[in-house]
Amino acid sequence: MSTPQKYSSAEFQLENPGIFYQFKLRKHLSEPMFAVVKKGSKALACIKPGDIIPMTYHFQDKTIPVEKRATRIKYITDGSPMGYKDHFMIALDVDCVENNMGAA
Repeated sequence: MSTPQKYSSAEFQLENPGIFYQFKLRKHLSEPMFAVVKKGSKALACIKPGDIIPMTYHFQDKTIPVEKRATRIKYITDGSPMGYKDHFMIALDVDCVENNMGAA
């Protein structure tokens, strides 16, 4: 299993079948892995801090197979102070969840 820093993007399925939300992963000194989501996104209505969500992680190197990992939403906060105006930051934690969901 890879470290979160090696992932470039992730996706999860919303409650409606067939609707996926994919986002680029970012990192900061204070947060090793987070997503930036536009205010008003349908994805925000489906998640809350503490939720464990099955996510599919993609690598920058496309020859590496995707990894499916249960991921905890650490927190959701206004991204404006970090330079993400009109966006929320969603902090993700794959290390707290020991359940590896297997490869695709």
